[in-house]
Amino acid sequence: MEVLSNRGKFVKIMLTLIDIVIACISYNIAIGVFYPHMAWQMTNDTFVVSVFIAIFWGTLEEWLKTNEVYRSRSYAYVLYNCALQNVIGTVMITATIVLLGFINYGRGVLIIFGATSATLCFVAKVVFYKTLRELRRRGYNARHVAFICDASGEQLLNLMHRRNEWGFQIKAVVGDKTIVNKYGTVLPVYDISTTNIEELLMPMQVDELIYARKYESSEELQHYVDLCTDLGITFRLYSHFFNRLRNTTQLRYFDTNVVLTITNTPTNYVGLLLKRGIDIGFSACVILFLSPVFLLLALIVKLDSRGPVFFKQKRTGLRGRVFEVYKFRTMVQNAEELKTKLMEQNEMDGPVFKMTHDPRITRAGRWMRKTSLDELPQFFNVFWGDMSIVGPRPPLPAEVAQYERWQLRRLAMRPGITCLWQVSRNRNDISFEDWMRMDMDYIDNWSVALDVVIVLKTIRTVLRADGK
Repeated sequence: MEVLSNRGKFVKIMLTLIDIVIACISYNIAIGVFYPHMAWQMTNDTFVVSVFIAIFWGTLEEWLKTNEVYRSRSYAYVLYNCALQNVIGTVMITATIVLLGFINYGRGVLIIFGATSATLCFVAKVVFYKTLRELRRRGYNARHVAFICDASGEQLLNLMHRRNEWGFQIKAVVGDKTIVNKYGTVLPVYDISTTNIEELLMPMQVDELIYARKYESSEELQHYVDLCTDLGITFRLYSHFFNRLRNTTQLRYFDTNVVLTITNTPTNYVGLLLKRGIDIGFSACVILFLSPVFLLLALIVKLDSRGPVFFKQKRTGLRGRVFEVYKFRTMVQNAEELKTKLMEQNEMDGPVFKMTHDPRITRAGRWMRKTSLDELPQFFNVFWGDMSIVGPRPPLPAEVAQYERWQLRRLAMRPGITCLWQVSRNRNDISFEDWMRMDMDYIDNWSVALDVVIVLKTIRTVLRADGK
């Protein structure tokens, strides 16, 4: 196992070095496209840039795991990682050139550099993986595995048996009568009721033991883990329960105690940190630069009807935390009292109240709602951390009290000023349940890029002015 571990480390180092060399070559190719006489010249600037390429690419390789040798990853996954690595790397090199005052060959050179590096990196990895898969198919660089299996593990057993390019050679299958009868003619199968697994494994050249059956106790699993530890064999646990998990699953450590952690919300710490940074920066800019608009809208609200300029209301935020949301007032002062009389005319199903021709809305309020300008004060909520620019809309505590259990998951992310529902073309006709499911889709597929797309669509929605 020590040899296998060292071999894996060696391959990772070689893949990292290959990608660094490809990136350095691509940089000179890009220079040669625009300045043929300056390509391949090792000046002080190009030497230092090459050093930074080595540092950045080496770091990104480890972070994005592009130097890992995957036995079963698709080429689409490899392409995505290569593209992402080179986009981030190119941005970092561009920033370095600008900040340190190196020779700047222009944006064209840097774009070609990133595109060439990503393409060559992907091609090199495809060639490498195809070569490895062909070698594995022929029996080289194979991992010898033993299965302890019943009907619940047949799917994995069949997959590993069919996909010989993954490089797993099944040396033994220990199972019940059903497994013995089904696979006895195609695989070396042993009856679990009469087989001493320890005596079976000790003389056998096995790299991994895969436990793929229902177990009755943790002591049973511990027995096989201890056995594999003593023999220097990798132990793998397969379970149908894992296949049912649609959530992020991780092992976490509390001191020396291992805890299986299952979460159904984004766990990308860097991405969430970036999201919060964008929230603070963007909301501060809106508050600062649109302050004249704030003053103008405040004046319009004040002149249009009696009452305060701002409307504040308790809303439910992240994981049930209650906070006060701020808007420009768009209704008459006694709006909440009148709401009970209008409930029969509610056009939304579920706990949410919406009415097309709501008599409580003022003249200025109707215009501000159509353009969503009444939401502008919520940028203060974003700046303070109660809300985000993009996220599920913050509900009333009374609405949350009527949620079904599965709908409560929308509170697992910080609420937002805009969301998928608000940028939908038919948002005024979407049912409450579909609205909730859109929020779940946002949580399950969240990324900074998705937030940017929603913000751009929000601008389009504001310009259309089709809100109610």
